[in-house]
Amino acid sequence: MSHTLHRRGSVESLKDDIVFLMMPAHRYNDVDVPQAELGARLRRFMELGMEKGCICIGNASTGNEYTLGGEQGVLDSTVEGATVHCVFDDQDKAIEFMKALKEEDLGLSVVVSGLFDMLGECCRKSGLTPHTVEYSLGVWGSTSQLPPEPVLEINTMCGHGMVSVGRIQDVIDKIQKGRMTCEEGGRELGKTCTCGIFNWKRAGEILQRITGAT
Repeated sequence: MSHTLHRRGSVESLKDDIVFLMMPAHRYNDVDVPQAELGARLRRFMELGMEKGCICIGNASTGNEYTLGGEQGVLDSTVEGATVHCVFDDQDKAIEFMKALKEEDLGLSVVVSGLFDMLGECCRKSGLTPHTVEYSLGVWGSTSQLPPEPVLEINTMCGHGMVSVGRIQDVIDKIQKGRMTCEEGGRELGKTCTCGIFNWKRAGEILQRITGAT
């Protein structure tokens, strides 16, 4: 199960939200591989993502580019056993990343999250066949207690719930008072998503929809 799976929103919004995750499979593809080599492969994954135009990277073990002083800080902090991420906002760039990963053949497990049909097309165009497919079935129970849908669209972009509803509302209030732009609000919210899977660009677009600001 991936913490990148449960993002919410319309097809139009989610088509610009594609998350890649790479991690060693314990006692499977981390066996007989020098620890330094594992770290180098994880760093190479993020380097390829940056080369192909991802909008952010992160390391679940140490932090994101906001907390580690930029992309280089994330790369430098990545060692063996980490779970690393790249977020894309463009399907064509994601396809090029898939092609690069296939060619590089880093030998570690990769998970990609996004719209089902779109990712199927990405795999076909990059010459890859998915090993496993997982679906998110949404939220069940007393859903009337949930916050408004646009807030949930932002909240669920951090799979560990580190971008809280209260924090989102605080950013909305600041935008409405003219104290920050929607893009600044998206970036601000991304700071607390330790793994770096938060799509700050999409968050800014949702904030604009909520507030009517720019």
